[in-house]
Amino acid sequence: MAAMNLVIWSVRIAALGLVLGVVAAVVAVGAGFGHRLGWWAYRDGFAVLGWVAWLGLGSVAVSLLGLALGWSRVRGAVLMALIGVVLGGAVAWIPYQSRAVLRASVRLPDVTTDTQSPPPFVAAVEVRRAAGARNDVDYDPDNAAVQARTYPDILPVRLTLRPDEAFDRALSVVQALGLDVMAADKTAGRIEATATTFWFGFKDDVVIRVTTETSGARVDIRSSSRVGGRDGGTNAARVRKIARRIGGG
Repeated sequence: MAAMNLVIWSVRIAALGLVLGVVAAVVAVGAGFGHRLGWWAYRDGFAVLGWVAWLGLGSVAVSLLGLALGWSRVRGAVLMALIGVVLGGAVAWIPYQSRAVLRASVRLPDVTTDTQSPPPFVAAVEVRRAAGARNDVDYDPDNAAVQARTYPDILPVRLTLRPDEAFDRALSVVQALGLDVMAADKTAGRIEATATTFWFGFKDDVVIRVTTETSGARVDIRSSSRVGGRDGGTNAARVRKIARRIGGG
């Protein structure tokens, strides 16, 4: 009788751990997509993620108890408990890691290959104003020193192509990366586009400037967040990727 009760409890506890893990995963996904759909502010979504981490840890704890009770007795309980441990652990780790990366990053929401004369936004000005963007499109000169210390590798792309050819290559790269093109003025050598993050749907604006040089063309890239002072290195990573693709890397 005692053995039967232990089997029943192991199944119940393992199932509870799994359910907690599933709920935590659903809430975590909802925290981001809810902001993306405009249901709540991103700060509210971040606050929810803090509770999600604890819920994920609770799933791990309960699942481990179910695993201990069901080990070598109930295969179904062991399977549910293992899934609960993995799912709960992942749900707890991802928000924790994301927040840690964000907090560790410098306050630099605007990254460019030319910190002395950054490519200016034109089409994005009204778009950002209409979207209620909190960050200004005007480049903050103080960012130059921060970027020089943090991302010294971010430099202009120089190509042995005619400016019109460099423009076409840059535009094709932007389109291939899935950015939404706002403007593509070949005469001015300016491309503007918007990148949207998958989870929370944060929007960052990108401007590319193509100019003539003696050896061919110079391409400058700028990526700027609409909200927030820290971006976890997202803008820098985007500028690097675009530059690498344009440069043929």
